[in-house]
Amino acid sequence: MAEPVFCNSKMRSFLILLTIFALTFPTVTGKRALKGKASKSGKSGKSDKKSGGGAQVASIHSSPSYTGDEFFPVGTVTVQYNPDGSLLMLIDSEGIDPACESCMVTVTDGDSCEDPGDNYFMTEDDPWASGDAYYSSYSMGGTTMSAFRVTNGYDADEMLGHPVLIYSNAGEVIGCGLLNEEVVDKVLHAEMGMYPGYEGDLEVEGDVKVSFEEGNTFLFSFDLEGLEENCSGCGIHIHAGYSCATHEEVLGHEWNQVSVQDLWTSAGGATYDSDEDGDSEGSFYLYNGFSYYENFGHAVVIHASDGTRVGCGVLG
Repeated sequence: MAEPVFCNSKMRSFLILLTIFALTFPTVTGKRALKGKASKSGKSGKSDKKSGGGAQVASIHSSPSYTGDEFFPVGTVTVQYNPDGSLLMLIDSEGIDPACESCMVTVTDGDSCEDPGDNYFMTEDDPWASGDAYYSSYSMGGTTMSAFRVTNGYDADEMLGHPVLIYSNAGEVIGCGLLNEEVVDKVLHAEMGMYPGYEGDLEVEGDVKVSFEEGNTFLFSFDLEGLEENCSGCGIHIHAGYSCATHEEVLGHEWNQVSVQDLWTSAGGATYDSDEDGDSEGSFYLYNGFSYYENFGHAVVIHASDGTRVGCGVLG
């Protein structure tokens, strides 16, 4: 009499193998299926938060509310977002209060440096007033490379565009900048035009591109026309001002006087040569002690052979 099917030796071997396979590789109803990420019970309101996202950077300059002449902050505040919702803030600035040992840094709920608003948080206590959110100056010239960790209850999307305020030792706001996404390709462009108030015959136009390398050296390249003919070794520079609207707003050369000499000179290589048609295309490497963020928004000025300012554009 033949064995029942379920006792057949071949079938028995198959069932043993199937059992081993099932124990080794559980089905989607088993434990292995539970290893994927799932929203936590009672946390559905947090499911769209983007904590642990990319960095944001605020380019720090003098606050519109600061009317003194002691401090001229120039630098950056970088914010990194941790998975636990906390923020790592790095302050890299010069021209701040040299007396600072624990001067406040805050993020506020406004959307401009002209009207920054109040401290920005939705935690029970104000983390910006906790005594942990501060920078320290380590030089007589007012330089800082400080960092701290803070939690204000907001994520990267909610922080974007808000002001960062830098305080003096006396509690006065001296610096401000708005948080923006960190730039990966650090290249600035300026569309060049006539210098404000220039009444000569030249009609300067063209483009300037500033491409930043590691260490904040940059390649300054240009493609211009309408220049003085056969202008040899004529100047082209980044200036301290932020506008080409008036001569007074352009100011002088932009360089970090704490860390580098003024290289916006012929000796520093900041020149162009034009041909007989008044055209010029070229480039040079330079370092002015400032990063992409600190050069952003500054005026570029083109000079004629006698030093006259004939062209202007703003980096953006």
